[in-house]
Amino acid sequence: MSFTLGRPRLRSVPSRGLAAAPLLLAAACGSDVEDVPPDVVLARHVHTDLYDAYPGIPSPYGDRVVFADYAADRRSLTVYDVATGDRVVTSTQGGRSRVTWSPDGSRVVYVDRHSDRHGVWTLDPTTGRESRIVDPGDARIDYPRLLTDGTVTALRYAGADTAWVAYAPGPDRAASVVVGRAGGWIAPVRSSDGRSVAYLRATGGRADLAVTEIASGETRTLAAGLQLGWDRRVEWSPTGGALHLAAAGIDDSLFVAWRVPVDRAPAERLEHSGRDVLAVTPLADGRVALSVYHTRTAVGLVPVTGGEPADVTTAGSTSAFLPSWHPAGGGLGFITFSWRRVRMPIDFDLGVLDLDAEGAPAGTVRTLLSEEGEDYGAAWSPDGRWLAFHSHMVQSDDIWLVPVGGSERPARLTHFGPGADTGEPDWSPDGRTLAFSSHGPPLEENPGSVYTVAVDPPTGFAVGDPVRVPLDGFEGYAMGARFSPDGERLAFYGRSFEDGRVTVYTVPAAGGTPTAVVSFANGEPYSAPEWSVDGTALFYSRNDGFGPFQVWRVDIPTGATEQVTTGVLGALQPSVSPDGRTLAVTMREAAIEVVALATGSTVAEDGSGGW
Repeated sequence: MSFTLGRPRLRSVPSRGLAAAPLLLAAACGSDVEDVPPDVVLARHVHTDLYDAYPGIPSPYGDRVVFADYAADRRSLTVYDVATGDRVVTSTQGGRSRVTWSPDGSRVVYVDRHSDRHGVWTLDPTTGRESRIVDPGDARIDYPRLLTDGTVTALRYAGADTAWVAYAPGPDRAASVVVGRAGGWIAPVRSSDGRSVAYLRATGGRADLAVTEIASGETRTLAAGLQLGWDRRVEWSPTGGALHLAAAGIDDSLFVAWRVPVDRAPAERLEHSGRDVLAVTPLADGRVALSVYHTRTAVGLVPVTGGEPADVTTAGSTSAFLPSWHPAGGGLGFITFSWRRVRMPIDFDLGVLDLDAEGAPAGTVRTLLSEEGEDYGAAWSPDGRWLAFHSHMVQSDDIWLVPVGGSERPARLTHFGPGADTGEPDWSPDGRTLAFSSHGPPLEENPGSVYTVAVDPPTGFAVGDPVRVPLDGFEGYAMGARFSPDGERLAFYGRSFEDGRVTVYTVPAAGGTPTAVVSFANGEPYSAPEWSVDGTALFYSRNDGFGPFQVWRVDIPTGATEQVTTGVLGALQPSVSPDGRTLAVTMREAAIEVVALATGSTVAEDGSGGW
């Protein structure tokens, strides 16, 4: 008998915060309640990408935490020493994922997906040395686990066959099939006694949690209807009596931690501060560690001369990003949304905030455009009549146009359709052309290109099909496009195929050989470089693979650079005001905290024992 993870069947187990709430309760009740130590943040990692925020995984003893992250298109690993805060970062190109630890905590274990490195690897968290311990040959493997005796278990994919296999210790690493029919399995992990394997089983867009007895093949489904995050894992409790995982039940709007007893007792859920929990790791000392996702975005204003941006949009609960200016300078447009990783793709809308004559916010955020699906990148035409934006209406991935303040339905300017990935548009100074980037279908060999589409200003109709701007000699992903103030050139980001480095380029608006302006390790790929009003400089976002993004300025004639924004939240996606004095930026926090809950610090709402 199985059950579905929904609210009616479960005990809710709240997490204590960092404040000493037990002392307050004891004083109020006059009881002898024992003081419980607070939860402990083991490590905090600022991610380089807003969406691909992967959980931190602590070692069994909680002395180190490893994070997988994108940095300059390398799937890097960062290992933090909890006591000192020191970190070790991988430096080579790789496709590292499915990160776990060896049972004694001496090595990080993971699979590398790059074709020339594919296999199971380990990382020494002290020296940073990486070693491949399983080479699967022509097969593909996933979800590796290193056992105490040196055996490696993993899912092996060979053609249409999927098996859960064990690679024996020793230099030859002979493989044996443990379970031959493992199609649809996700994240299998063996119990400490070696008798059972727990795993997630994909079913109808969701997943079930199951345990199979290896000798008999008997299978029990412990939970059904789970929605999983991007990094999927299951962990056995130290005693083997329960399974731990992060998932969303049917009624959940957040990913939460779950403890699911293998004896089919009611599952327990653990929420933490209204945040998404991306991974749950039982520690050797009996504590439970949660990998908690912290993210928020807001639009801020900062002088072009530099400083820390001032938040102007987060008076309510709605997040905002990717700002753009009204051509008269009297308002800011941006994307609004309520962030939940469970709700992907997100339903974006376009919001607007009016500004007074001094450039200060006037009033509250109001909706500028709300269509079903993703409305992205509001761009006013120079005369203020039209609003161009990217949207997924009618299952497209295209540029649309709508009159500002009118009742007409948006008109579709391009027809890339599903499967493409189109960025936000930018108007030419004369209001007759839109520039943008797109990659993927329907065009073959289109990893990322810059396009323009001509627009008839009186009617808002497209004048012909979009035209791919020739980028002679350029090899890489072209991302974003911005017209120079005189309309003669376009600026865009280019990401190298070879090493993932990002370069800011300019190119004649009609196409030609791009000119590299500045190159750096890691760039923000969701917008485009922004011109200064005099056309002599470009603003861009970078973080060199670690820490929050900040906005930088590069002088085009000399190549000299300077950091413009400061602040712990970071800043990206710069947009220059029409008078050239102010930058609107996206202020963003995208970090993971790994929190070790105090032993005995979880109590069920009905007063019975917690975890």
